[in-house]
Parts: sequence; C-alpha cells; structure tokens
Amino acid sequence: MQYLVATYWMWFFVALLAGGAAGFWLRRRLGSNGSSQVLRWGTAAFLIGVVVAVLYWLPQRAGLYLETLLLLSFWYAIGGLLGALLHGLTSAEDSAQPAVALADRARVAVRTAPDDATAPSRAIEDARRAAEAKAAEAARVAAAAKTAEAARAAAAAKAAEDSRRAAEAKAADEARVAAAVKAAEDARLAAEAKTAEETRTAAAAKAAEEARLAAEAKAANESRAAAAAKAAEEARLAAEAKAANESRAAAAAKAAKDARLAAEAKAANESRAAAAAKAAEDARLAAEAKAAEARVAAAAKVADESGVTAATVAAEAGSHPGSRPAGIAAPPDTEADDLKLIKGIGPRNEKACNGLGIYQFSQIADWTPDEAIWVGHHIAFPGRIERENWIAQARLLASGGETEHSSAVKSGSLVVDDSADEPLDQAAADLVAATLPAPAAAVEGEDKHAGRRPFGLESAIGEPDNLKKIRGIGPQNERRLHALGIWHFSQIAGWSEDNVKWVGSYLAFAGRIDREKWIAQARDLAAGKDNEFSRRAAGKVTTSKDNGASG
Repeated sequence: MQYLVATYWMWFFVALLAGGAAGFWLRRRLGSNGSSQVLRWGTAAFLIGVVVAVLYWLPQRAGLYLETLLLLSFWYAIGGLLGALLHGLTSAEDSAQPAVALADRARVAVRTAPDDATAPSRAIEDARRAAEAKAAEAARVAAAAKTAEAARAAAAAKAAEDSRRAAEAKAADEARVAAAVKAAEDARLAAEAKTAEETRTAAAAKAAEEARLAAEAKAANESRAAAAAKAAEEARLAAEAKAANESRAAAAAKAAKDARLAAEAKAANESRAAAAAKAAEDARLAAEAKAAEARVAAAAKVADESGVTAATVAAEAGSHPGSRPAGIAAPPDTEADDLKLIKGIGPRNEKACNGLGIYQFSQIADWTPDEAIWVGHHIAFPGRIERENWIAQARLLASGGETEHSSAVKSGSLVVDDSADEPLDQAAADLVAATLPAPAAAVEGEDKHAGRRPFGLESAIGEPDNLKKIRGIGPQNERRLHALGIWHFSQIAGWSEDNVKWVGSYLAFAGRIDREKWIAQARDLAAGKDNEFSRRAAGKVTTSKDNGASG
C-alpha cells in the first residue's frame, strides 16, 4: 500500500480533482438526492472491491491492479464528496442573497414612505421578516446538509481506512503464519538432512576402518607367509650347501692327506737314497740334508693345520702369480675381525689369512686384483676370491654394514664349521653378489692421487653418521666424503695407510688426517664413545678457525 501511494501519488491527486469536479457537477445537475444515490452505488462497489482485495481472490498482478483501482476510486470518491459539499455551500449563499436584497428594499421604502402609510409599511415589514425567515431557514438547511454530507464523507473515509487496516493486519498475520510454517519445515528438513549425513558418515567411517583392518590382516598374513617361505627356502639351500660342502671337504681332506703322505714318502725315499748313494759325503752335506728334511716336515705340519696342501706349500717356496698383500702383526683380539663372517671363509681359510698377516676386513677390502690372484693361489683355489666376492663382502663389513651371511652367523642361526671353507657353486656365488650394495661412483681425477681410494657406498646403510663430530671435518668436507661414499664412522675407522694417503690428497690436506687423528676419533665414535669435540653444539665446529673445508 505504501509502495502504491509513494509511486502513484500524482494519479491519486488527479483522481481527487476529477472526483471533486464530478461531485460538484452532479450536485448541480441532480440535486442532493441524485448525488446521494450515485454516492451510495459507488460506495457499494468500493466495499465489494475492498472485500475482494482483503480476501486475496485475485492472484498476484490482478490483485495489484485491483488495489491500485481501489485507491484511485477512494480518492475519486473523496473528491466527489468535497465537490458536492462545495456546491451546497455556494447554492445556499445564492438563495440567501435575493431575500436579503428584498428586505433591504422594503426598509428603504419604509423610510421613504409617508408617516400615514401605516398599512403598506406593515405589509412591507411583514414581507421583510418573511424574507429574513426564509433566508435563515435556507441557511440552516444548507448548513445541516453540509454537516450531514461531511459526516457521511468522514464515515466513508473511516470505513475505508478500517477496511484497509484490517486487510493489512490479515495479510501480515498470514505472512507471519506462512513464515513460521516455512521455518518449521526448513528446520525439519535440515534435521533430517543432518541425521542422514551423520548416518552416512558413520557408515563410511565404519566401512573404511573395516577395509583398513582387512588390508592390514591380509598384509600381515602375506608377510608371515613370505617370511615362512623364505626361511624354508634358506633352510633348504643351507642344507644343500652344507651337504655339498661336507662332501667336497671330505674329498679335499682325503686328497690332501694322500698328497701329504705321498710327499712324505717321496721325501723319505729320496733322503734315504741320497744317504745311501752319498755315504761318503762330509758332515756338512749330511747336516744340510737333515735341515732340508726338517723344513719339509715343518711345511707339512703347517699344511696339515691350515688346510693348505703340500703342493701349495712347495709352490710358495718359489712364487705365486700376482703379488702378496701386505700383512700386519697380530693385533689384540678386540681389534681382529671375525673373517668367518665373509661367506667362503671358514676356520681353515681364516687361519691361512692370519698366517699372511690378514686380520681385518679393511685389509681384504683393499686387496688389488693381483693380490687377490696371489692369495687365491696361496689357498689352492685360484679365482675363488673373485667369484665369491670376498673383497666386496669385506668392503661392506668394513663399512659397518651387514650381509645376509654375517647376519645369520651373528644371530646364531648359521654355525660356521669346516664346510664353510669349501668353494661355492656358481648359483650361491651369484646370490651373494646380488645381495651386496652398489659401490659409490667414480670421481673426477680419481687416478691422479697417490695411495688407494677407500671403498665407498652408493648410499648410507640406514641413517648416515654425523661425520662433523670428528674434529677437522666440517660441512664441506662432510659433503665431499659423502660424494666418495663415506657415510659412517666405521668406514673411516677401517682406512689403511694407502686410504689415508689418497683421501688426504683428494681433500688437499696431506698429513692432516694423521695429525688430527681422524681414524682414532672414528673408532671411538663407532664404538659409541663421545669425545670432547663431538659433544659440542651438535657437530658445529665452534672452536676451529675454519670449518674443515679449506685444509
């Protein structure tokens, strides 16, 4: 309603003017009774329209048109009432004017008439009084009509306003009820949607949890089955290898014993023949022969204890192909490695290596191809060291790593006996090679440095050690050592003199490794012992003048 009034007020003003003109004209043409009749029919039509608008019998736009028409009719009716009232007021004044003029003429006539004209004067006075009375009556009637017309207009306006307010109140109440119903329906739908979503979420979470538990159970079963199958396969291979080793060991022992006995018999026969043929020889030759016999007997004894054949001992008196590796004096038991952790080395081969001064993995790890050839001939198995990857196994063990064989020996699941000295077949040797980690890549200018590059790993075994705990190794040197495949304290602890010489040349500070005792520090750290420097600032070099990068 306010929207219509604010938007179309000009048209309502025009309707008011048009109604005023029509009311004035109808009152003039039809009189008071005719205009009242027209007003009654207009009021009836207006009330019918109000009822239709209040009850919303016309939909949407048609209802809007009806409300606009009702407002126009309302202001048209108000204008008609005002026009009729205006016409009544003007007509009363016009009817009163002739009577007043007649009375004035009568009074003038009386004043101008002679004194003896009593009768005419009386008549004139009566006429004047009658005219005044008529004029007063006409004025009273006009005033009463005007008052009645104003009362009817006010009543009609009040009725229209009451109808409008009642319609607005009903519309507001219906809108409020509709809003409340809609809000309740929305709340119900939201509650149902929330309940459905919670149910769906709970079902999805339950299904996901059941799927996860099923997957974990399946993975655990598969892992157990795979472990059992692997263990069974390893046990079968170990049993087969043990049987083959025992068979080969028995054959080799018998052949060695036969060769030893034949050599002893031959030596004895030759000694006896030489003694009989040279009975006239002087004491010096006899003593030399006796000494030679004693050396042969000692060599035979060493061969019997170490498992090396007499033919090998005799050949060693000359030379083997290749070059003999450098040995060391027997170290304390705490510094000697268990060489039997290398697959292919049993008790006899370990004794043979110890006889050459080989006690540590790092020594075998540094063997050159010529040295491997020499040792292979020394133990009477040429090519075995290369085929069974002794050097690669020793490099891994010297770096702090483990092979499957060493893990089994340390755990006690595999006992190393004399059968371990037997050569591996090609399948077993290939299996060993397949389980070894990849070595570090070559670096530029590797061959121009004196000494021998230490064995490096392509990646760390587990978590790399913090090499900066060693005094003299800063962040840059640590990165350069990583590039060489040096990740663990145990690798540095196993460096030989040739390794130290090569690394010192590569890092451009020859002699610094020995001067700052890197190897001793690495041994302590590999054994879990912290030194004063390693306890400072989590490996940050705070007391050195440089970070160990410049040499």
